[in-house]
Amino acid sequence: MSSAAMLVVFIVLMLLRVPVCAAMGFGAVAGLSLMGLPLSTMARYMIEESRAVPLLAIPFFVLAAAVMNEFGVTRRIFDFANHLVGWMRGGLAQVAIVSNMVFAGISGSALADIAGLGTIIINAMTRHGYRLEFAAGITVAASIVAPIIPPSIMFIIYAVMMNVSIGKLFVAGIMPGLMIGVVLMITVWVLATFRLEPFPEPQRSSWRALGRSALVGAPAILSPLIILAGMVGGIATPTEAGVLAVLYSLLLGLLYREITWTRISRALSSTVRTTAMIMYLTGIGAAMAFVLISDQVAESMTRQLLALTDQTWVLLLLINLILLVLGALLETVPAMLIAIPILGPAAVNFGVDPLQFGVMLCLNLLIGIMTPPIGLGIFAVCAMTGLKIERAVRACMIFMPTLLIALLLVTYVPQISTWLPSVLFKP
Repeated sequence: MSSAAMLVVFIVLMLLRVPVCAAMGFGAVAGLSLMGLPLSTMARYMIEESRAVPLLAIPFFVLAAAVMNEFGVTRRIFDFANHLVGWMRGGLAQVAIVSNMVFAGISGSALADIAGLGTIIINAMTRHGYRLEFAAGITVAASIVAPIIPPSIMFIIYAVMMNVSIGKLFVAGIMPGLMIGVVLMITVWVLATFRLEPFPEPQRSSWRALGRSALVGAPAILSPLIILAGMVGGIATPTEAGVLAVLYSLLLGLLYREITWTRISRALSSTVRTTAMIMYLTGIGAAMAFVLISDQVAESMTRQLLALTDQTWVLLLLINLILLVLGALLETVPAMLIAIPILGPAAVNFGVDPLQFGVMLCLNLLIGIMTPPIGLGIFAVCAMTGLKIERAVRACMIFMPTLLIALLLVTYVPQISTWLPSVLFKP
């Protein structure tokens, strides 16, 4: 009863366009009040959840991405990717995908990729004759790779809520992230080969130019490998790896001679705003999860799904449909905080590996950033380019079949997510 009232209050307030932070807060208050608990319970759960040690990694990874954006690291990554794959069919569209795959190992956030690389990608593509709509669409679609390839803010939140290893979950995202990048590159190749999209002729770079860009960009390109190697090798915890990422980004600022107090101030300001929002939502999510767990919603959901089917593949299909709808209606973090305590235990009870489910859940919700009515990625590129919403949506829909194929592969081929952790984390 209290869980139903909580969700109804939350949904009604969202429909009334109340900010999601406030809607979640009022929903949690309604649920706790119907349970006869004092409102201090919400404050206690918010404080306890926000003090979770693994969450300390979030502000450091956010700061590392912000600092690298300010210090021109993204520009050097783009230049290297341009010399590396700019000659392929699709030209700068392929460059956009590869750039996002590299920067994904730094930012951990799709919106950070759009903000950091989006302006560079869209300006370069339109300057070379690509349609503005297509440039915006590929920017949003390629950014979905960011929270899948480690480090990932979404993975940290999932790992804390489901009590799984952050290191293993990070490793579980490597192959799915690369696979998503590859299928997007194949999609661009098909569009270029069959002339379904007007592409200008690609420009081939000389070996000397490629070598020069690799040499200049090598410190930036190696940063994801340094971060991941530290965690997988047992040298650093995720939090320590986040600190290492910040120190390394500052070192890059000195190396590239682009470090200034103004840029550091902007990076710190952006980090404080982003981290405060994530921590607040995580704390509210903990209070909402307490209500859901107290009402045994996960157990009830498991029984209802068992009544519908006893086939795991059908269950996964149903969960995917639920998550796709949820991702289209909510931002990624609030959607995670609602979905995990309800669907996570149900999926694990059906024998789904929690690492695979984590990757599947995050990819589902990330598709929502290019799906109306919320579509934060669409709003971001519209703000950057001045495009009308409907034109940006049509451009993004070109890549929807590709991303759904990638989602089905992650869902029904668990080895894509589980094989690498089983190799690197042998008992």
